[in-house]
Amino acid sequence: MKLKMIAGAPALALALPAAAQAPMGAMNKADFMARSKAQLDMLDANHDGTIGRDELIAVIAKQMGNPPPADMIDGIMGVMDPDHDGKVTAAEATAMQNTAFERMDANHDGTITPEEMAAAQQSMAQKP
Repeated sequence: MKLKMIAGAPALALALPAAAQAPMGAMNKADFMARSKAQLDMLDANHDGTIGRDELIAVIAKQMGNPPPADMIDGIMGVMDPDHDGKVTAAEATAMQNTAFERMDANHDGTITPEEMAAAQQSMAQKP
């Protein structure tokens, strides 16, 4: 996953790794949400049921090899944490993942095909 994509479209970018773990076939919403929940559980390093700024920084730093810029974290948290309390709750994460699924499901048939996933990834790659 390109970190530029995270900064450009946080909700969708963080959803794509869960979607990318799917078999080559299509993925329905239940499968997508289950995979997304598993990924969000992984982000919750202290297992308190929320994702904090420090947990997000740690995951991205591991991917990048060094700490991410503060503006990147601000942008991600700004989308993932709409009430700006400094943590992403299960309800906020679920809402974000629902939005991501709806954006990727271009024909709104309740299934994300490999083509729809590729189109979403391409769309994010083109955003600044």
